[in-house]
Amino acid sequence: MAASIDSDKRSDVQDAILRAAEECFARFGLSKTTMEDVARAASLSRATVYRYFRDREALITELVVRRAHTNMDKARAHINKWPTVSERIVEGICRDIRKGHSDPMVNRLVAPESMALSMQLLSVSGRAIELTRELWEPVLLAEQAAGNLRAEVDVELLCEWISELEIMYISQFDAGDHYLDRVRTKLRAFLIPAIVAD
Repeated sequence: MAASIDSDKRSDVQDAILRAAEECFARFGLSKTTMEDVARAASLSRATVYRYFRDREALITELVVRRAHTNMDKARAHINKWPTVSERIVEGICRDIRKGHSDPMVNRLVAPESMALSMQLLSVSGRAIELTRELWEPVLLAEQAAGNLRAEVDVELLCEWISELEIMYISQFDAGDHYLDRVRTKLRAFLIPAIVAD
Protein backbone atom coordinates (compact mmCIF):
# COMPACT_ATOMS: atom_id res chain seq x y z
CA MET A 1 0.00 0.00 0.00
CA ALA A 2 2.82 2.42 0.93
CA ALA A 3 4.62 1.61 -2.33
CA SER A 4 1.44 2.43 -4.27
CA ILE A 5 1.08 5.79 -2.48
CA ASP A 6 4.77 6.60 -3.15
CA SER A 7 4.30 5.69 -6.81
CA ASP A 8 1.19 7.89 -7.06
CA LYS A 9 3.04 10.79 -5.40
CA ARG A 10 5.98 10.35 -7.76
CA SER A 11 3.62 10.32 -10.74
CA ASP A 12 1.86 13.48 -9.49
CA VAL A 13 5.16 15.32 -9.06
CA GLN A 14 6.34 14.19 -12.50
CA ASP A 15 3.06 15.36 -14.07
CA ALA A 16 3.37 18.74 -12.31
CA ILE A 17 6.90 19.17 -13.65
CA LEU A 18 5.85 18.26 -17.18
CA ARG A 19 2.88 20.67 -17.08
CA ALA A 20 5.17 23.43 -15.83
CA ALA A 21 7.75 22.62 -18.50
CA GLU A 22 5.13 22.80 -21.21
CA GLU A 23 4.01 26.23 -19.98
CA CYS A 24 7.60 27.45 -19.89
CA PHE A 25 8.38 26.11 -23.36
CA ALA A 26 5.30 27.90 -24.71
CA ARG A 27 6.27 31.15 -22.96
CA PHE A 28 10.07 31.24 -23.41
CA GLY A 29 10.75 28.77 -26.22
CA LEU A 30 12.61 25.47 -26.08
CA SER A 31 16.14 26.82 -26.19
CA LYS A 32 15.62 29.61 -23.63
CA THR A 33 13.75 27.66 -20.96
CA THR A 34 15.94 26.67 -18.01
CA MET A 35 15.43 24.04 -15.34
CA GLU A 36 15.16 26.95 -12.89
CA ASP A 37 12.19 28.30 -14.89
CA VAL A 38 10.50 24.89 -14.75
CA ALA A 39 11.13 24.50 -11.01
CA ARG A 40 9.69 27.95 -10.33
CA ALA A 41 6.60 27.29 -12.49
CA ALA A 42 6.02 23.94 -10.74
CA SER A 43 6.58 25.49 -7.27
CA LEU A 44 9.32 22.94 -6.61
CA SER A 45 12.99 23.13 -5.84
CA ARG A 46 15.44 22.79 -8.69
CA ALA A 47 16.88 19.71 -6.95
CA THR A 48 13.45 18.05 -7.05
CA VAL A 49 13.12 18.74 -10.78
CA TYR A 50 16.59 17.25 -11.39
CA ARG A 51 15.63 14.18 -9.35
CA TYR A 52 12.95 13.42 -11.95
CA PHE A 53 14.60 14.72 -15.13
CA ARG A 54 18.35 14.94 -15.68
CA ASP A 55 18.09 17.98 -18.01
CA ARG A 56 15.83 20.07 -20.23
CA GLU A 57 16.28 17.64 -23.12
CA ALA A 58 14.91 14.79 -21.00
CA LEU A 59 11.83 16.92 -20.24
CA ILE A 60 11.25 17.66 -23.92
CA THR A 61 11.70 14.02 -24.89
CA GLU A 62 9.23 12.85 -22.23
CA LEU A 63 6.62 15.37 -23.40
CA VAL A 64 6.95 14.21 -27.00
CA VAL A 65 6.82 10.53 -25.99
CA ARG A 66 3.71 11.05 -23.85
CA ARG A 67 1.94 12.86 -26.68
CA ALA A 68 2.82 10.11 -29.12
CA HIS A 69 1.53 7.40 -26.76
CA THR A 70 -1.71 9.34 -26.20
CA ASN A 71 -2.32 9.35 -29.97
CA MET A 72 -1.09 5.83 -30.77
CA ASP A 73 -4.46 4.02 -30.71
CA LYS A 74 -6.18 6.73 -32.76
CA ALA A 75 -3.35 6.73 -35.29
CA ARG A 76 -3.52 2.95 -35.70
CA ALA A 77 -7.33 3.08 -36.03
CA HIS A 78 -6.95 5.72 -38.76
CA ILE A 79 -4.43 3.58 -40.62
CA ASN A 80 -6.61 0.45 -40.40
CA LYS A 81 -9.76 2.14 -41.71
CA TRP A 82 -8.36 2.44 -45.26
CA PRO A 83 -9.26 -0.43 -47.62
CA THR A 84 -5.90 -1.03 -49.35
CA VAL A 85 -2.33 -1.37 -48.13
CA SER A 86 -1.28 1.58 -50.31
CA GLU A 87 -3.92 3.86 -48.81
CA ARG A 88 -3.12 2.68 -45.28
CA ILE A 89 0.54 3.60 -45.68
CA VAL A 90 0.02 6.89 -47.56
CA GLU A 91 -2.85 8.17 -45.40
CA GLY A 92 -1.17 7.00 -42.20
CA ILE A 93 1.99 8.94 -42.99
CA CYS A 94 -0.03 12.01 -44.01
CA ARG A 95 -1.97 11.86 -40.74
CA ASP A 96 1.28 11.67 -38.78
CA ILE A 97 2.57 14.74 -40.62
CA ARG A 98 -0.65 16.69 -40.02
CA LYS A 99 -0.83 15.72 -36.34
CA GLY A 100 2.84 16.46 -35.79
CA HIS A 101 2.54 19.88 -37.36
CA SER A 102 -0.58 20.79 -35.37
CA ASP A 103 0.93 19.68 -32.03
CA PRO A 104 2.41 22.82 -30.40
CA MET A 105 5.26 20.92 -28.74
CA VAL A 106 6.30 19.08 -31.91
CA ASN A 107 5.89 22.29 -33.90
CA ARG A 108 8.29 24.10 -31.59
CA LEU A 109 10.74 21.21 -31.91
CA VAL A 110 10.86 21.33 -35.71
CA ALA A 111 11.04 25.13 -35.90
CA PRO A 112 14.27 26.31 -37.60
CA GLU A 113 15.74 27.61 -34.32
CA SER A 114 15.20 24.21 -32.66
CA MET A 115 16.19 21.85 -35.48
CA ALA A 116 19.61 21.02 -33.99
CA LEU A 117 17.92 20.21 -30.68
CA SER A 118 15.20 18.13 -32.32
CA MET A 119 17.73 16.14 -34.34
CA GLN A 120 19.69 15.42 -31.15
CA LEU A 121 16.61 14.48 -29.14
CA LEU A 122 14.67 12.50 -31.66
CA SER A 123 17.02 11.24 -34.34
CA VAL A 124 20.37 10.81 -32.61
CA SER A 125 18.77 9.45 -29.43
CA GLY A 126 16.62 7.10 -31.51
CA ARG A 127 13.40 8.11 -29.73
CA ALA A 128 11.62 9.17 -32.94
CA ILE A 129 12.48 5.87 -34.56
CA GLU A 130 11.29 3.94 -31.49
CA LEU A 131 7.94 5.77 -31.54
CA THR A 132 7.55 5.25 -35.28
CA ARG A 133 8.31 1.55 -34.90
CA GLU A 134 5.79 1.28 -32.07
CA LEU A 135 3.07 2.63 -34.38
CA TRP A 136 4.07 1.22 -37.75
CA GLU A 137 5.87 -2.08 -37.15
CA PRO A 138 2.76 -4.12 -36.16
CA VAL A 139 0.87 -2.69 -39.14
CA LEU A 140 3.67 -3.34 -41.64
CA LEU A 141 4.46 -6.83 -40.33
CA ALA A 142 0.77 -7.77 -40.62
CA GLU A 143 0.73 -6.48 -44.21
CA GLN A 144 3.89 -8.45 -44.97
CA ALA A 145 2.44 -11.62 -43.44
CA ALA A 146 -0.70 -11.16 -45.55
CA GLY A 147 1.44 -10.89 -48.69
CA ASN A 148 0.61 -7.22 -49.26
CA LEU A 149 4.14 -5.98 -48.59
CA ARG A 150 7.15 -7.38 -50.43
CA ALA A 151 8.77 -10.21 -48.47
CA GLU A 152 12.26 -8.70 -48.86
CA VAL A 153 11.28 -5.36 -47.28
CA ASP A 154 13.22 -4.76 -44.07
CA VAL A 155 10.37 -3.48 -41.88
CA GLU A 156 12.68 -2.14 -39.19
CA LEU A 157 14.63 -0.09 -41.74
CA LEU A 158 11.38 1.07 -43.35
CA CYS A 159 10.13 2.34 -39.98
CA GLU A 160 13.38 4.28 -39.56
CA TRP A 161 12.95 5.85 -42.99
CA ILE A 162 9.28 6.73 -42.30
CA SER A 163 10.41 8.45 -39.09
CA GLU A 164 12.98 10.56 -40.95
CA LEU A 165 10.51 11.33 -43.72
CA GLU A 166 7.82 12.46 -41.27
CA ILE A 167 10.22 14.72 -39.35
CA MET A 168 11.32 16.32 -42.62
CA TYR A 169 7.76 16.91 -43.83
CA ILE A 170 6.50 18.14 -40.44
CA SER A 171 9.23 20.79 -40.46
CA GLN A 172 8.17 21.96 -43.95
CA PHE A 173 4.40 21.56 -43.65
CA ASP A 174 2.47 24.73 -44.53
CA ALA A 175 -0.90 23.40 -43.24
CA GLY A 176 -2.59 23.62 -46.63
CA ASP A 177 -4.35 20.73 -48.34
CA HIS A 178 -2.21 21.31 -51.43
CA TYR A 179 0.96 20.45 -49.49
CA LEU A 180 -0.34 17.08 -48.28
CA ASP A 181 -1.64 16.31 -51.75
CA ARG A 182 1.92 16.75 -53.05
CA VAL A 183 3.20 14.45 -50.29
CA ARG A 184 0.59 11.83 -51.26
CA THR A 185 1.64 12.06 -54.91
CA LYS A 186 5.30 11.49 -54.02
CA LEU A 187 4.54 8.60 -51.69
CA ARG A 188 2.38 6.90 -54.32
CA ALA A 189 5.00 7.44 -57.03
CA PHE A 190 8.12 6.41 -55.14
CA LEU A 191 7.42 4.64 -51.84
CA ILE A 192 4.44 2.44 -52.67
CA PRO A 193 5.92 0.77 -55.82
CA ALA A 194 9.09 -0.03 -53.87
CA ILE A 195 7.42 -1.83 -50.96
CA VAL A 196 3.96 -3.07 -51.96
CA ALA A 197 3.74 -6.56 -53.44
CA ASP A 198 2.67 -6.82 -57.09
